[in-house]
Amino acid sequence: MAGNPDMTALSRPDMIVLGGGPAGAVSAWLAARDGLRVLLIDPAKPSLRIEGLSPRLHRWLRVTGLGDGGATIGPFPRRVDWANQPQAVNAEYAVDRDRFDAHLRRAAESAGAQWLKTSAQLSGREVSLPGGRRLSARWMIDARGRQGRHGERSTLPFSTISICGWYRQDRPGPPGFDITALPEGWLWRAALPDGRTWAQLTTDARSPAAMEERLAQAISRTGLPTGRFTLQSALHARASAPLLPSPVTDLSCLPVGDALSAMDPLSGHGLFWAVSSALSAAAARRTLTARPGTGTQMLCRRYLEKRARETYLRNARIGRDFLRLESRFTAEPFWISRAGFPDDQPAHVPVTRAEVRPGMVIRNGLIEEMELLHTPQEPEGIGWFDKIPAATFWQAFSAGRTREELAATWGPMALGLFDRLATLKADCDENA
Repeated sequence: MAGNPDMTALSRPDMIVLGGGPAGAVSAWLAARDGLRVLLIDPAKPSLRIEGLSPRLHRWLRVTGLGDGGATIGPFPRRVDWANQPQAVNAEYAVDRDRFDAHLRRAAESAGAQWLKTSAQLSGREVSLPGGRRLSARWMIDARGRQGRHGERSTLPFSTISICGWYRQDRPGPPGFDITALPEGWLWRAALPDGRTWAQLTTDARSPAAMEERLAQAISRTGLPTGRFTLQSALHARASAPLLPSPVTDLSCLPVGDALSAMDPLSGHGLFWAVSSALSAAAARRTLTARPGTGTQMLCRRYLEKRARETYLRNARIGRDFLRLESRFTAEPFWISRAGFPDDQPAHVPVTRAEVRPGMVIRNGLIEEMELLHTPQEPEGIGWFDKIPAATFWQAFSAGRTREELAATWGPMALGLFDRLATLKADCDENA
């Protein structure tokens, strides 16, 4: 029961999870399903916000049986007004974060985790509760968002906030999302079927103007006159600058989600990162348990740090490239300070031909090293074609094995895979 956990979980937990947002709740759910005694500590403070959830993550929630608890609606189309060229791109779901987070915490409880509805402080390997009680466990997960491990961050050359709130307009349009470039930043909006619109202005933190004035001005700059919409309830502002990954200093006390690294908000990768970082931390825990030793510790640390850094840089560079597409506001301070962040490297290292390189993957829930196949379509590398090891199959294909020989080894699926790789090789040879 929330707020009244079983005394065994409170006094002798195997894992303590600080923070009950998506990263923490999924971490608690995974560990409880693995049979650990899990104590989830979270005060359940309302966030009062809407976010976008990708079809990919929505599909994962459905396939795993975790679901969304009715917290999402959609998918709705997403329109982009950027570089003075309005266009429709992709679609996403609108998710009520308070309902979604509550559903994930209930799922963790249903899996066996105990939820203590309070806040706590983490110092080293020890958790301090209000009233002075101290707890420790074999495993710790720091999922407190941006406040977790904040002292270990590198300073960015700019400070960013997102000003958020609801508004209604006199003639609501169809439900959907849009993102609009503005001189002072960019505005993301989610228009819901009930006529309300959630608006989020991402802009410089420093300004003498009130939040209401800044958000209203941003909305009016999208072409909606001030007299045609009304801001509702209190607005909220939250830090939204990307944060560099924290170093993995203690494999038994792992940060996840924004506590590990906060993604560039322009990448739209926040919720997916929360869940995927929880999955990575769970894989590290399982691997350390199944194969204890110095070699395993080095492998897990390399995997977690490499994945966090590469994900952070890839999303920061995607955001940078998107910013650079907008030429109307290049002289504005917001755009000037971010046009070169984080660097000038490409978001994806170009791959012009199929290559086999060593890498790290999660297989059967454990981290392991294996050769990966990198192609122009899969520049980050792929481990398997379904159950067929991609690098091994490619090497056999490149050595001249026939369709029939490959099918004799890997079954009928090899026939279609042979044709697919033949097309890939022809395309690479043509573009060489």
